[in-house]
Amino acid sequence: MKCKTILLLGLSILVLSCKKITNVKVTDAVSTGNLSYKIVDDSGNGLAGVKVSLYDSRISYSTSTPNPNALVDSIRTNQEGIAYFSNLLPKSYLVTADSPVVNKIKYRTDEFIQIVADTRKEKTIQASSFSGLLNIRLISENDRRTPLKNLGVVAYPLKSVQPNSDNVTNIIKAAPLKGLTDENGFVSIKVPSNIAFGLIIYNPNNGNLGYGYGPVGVEKDKTNELQLYSFAF
Repeated sequence: MKCKTILLLGLSILVLSCKKITNVKVTDAVSTGNLSYKIVDDSGNGLAGVKVSLYDSRISYSTSTPNPNALVDSIRTNQEGIAYFSNLLPKSYLVTADSPVVNKIKYRTDEFIQIVADTRKEKTIQASSFSGLLNIRLISENDRRTPLKNLGVVAYPLKSVQPNSDNVTNIIKAAPLKGLTDENGFVSIKVPSNIAFGLIIYNPNNGNLGYGYGPVGVEKDKTNELQLYSFAF
C-alpha cells in the first residue's frame, strides 16, 4: 500500500511538469484618422486634378523641398477639389499641393496638419492665399541714386520659364505678374509664396529691356523688400 501511494504521487508530478504555459500579450488596435483636404479658387470653386501630397513631418521638416522618403501618399483632387486621405496614423503631417492654377498663376501650398485618432479632419484652403509681396525699388545703375520711374517689372517662375532673345517679348506680354514703377521707382507685385522668381525689367514705350535678375522669392503673408540697380533703357 505504501508503494502504491508513492507511485501515484510520482505520476502526478510528471503530468504537472509536462504542461506548457503560454503567455499571451494583449495589445490595443491602433486608431486612425482621416483628412478631407479641399482646394478652392478666389470664388470658392473647387480646383480639380491638383496633386496633393502627404509627408510624415517627423522625417520631412522642409516645406520647400520635402524629403521624398517621408512621402505617405499622393492623391489628385476630385471634381469638387477634394483630396481624401483615410487610415492615417494620429500625428503631424506636411501637406503640399502642386501647382493649383488661379487666374493663370500657378501656386504651391504647404502647411502642417495634425491628425487625431477616430476623427475626420476637414480643411479648405484658398490657393491664392499662399502668396506674399515683392516690394521692388529700381535705382539707376549710372549714379546709384536716381529712382527709375515708368519702367515695367515682370516676375516669372524660374522653374518653368527661361527667357531668351527669341521669347522674352512674348513672356512680357503674357505675364500675369507685373507692374510699373512710380515716381520713386517703386513697384509692388503679389506673387505665389515659396517659389523662385526671375525678373525682367523693360521700357513699355521703346521696347528696351533687360533680364536675368534673381532669384527672388517670398514666404506666405510676408514682404520681401528689394532694391535693384538697372539702366534706364
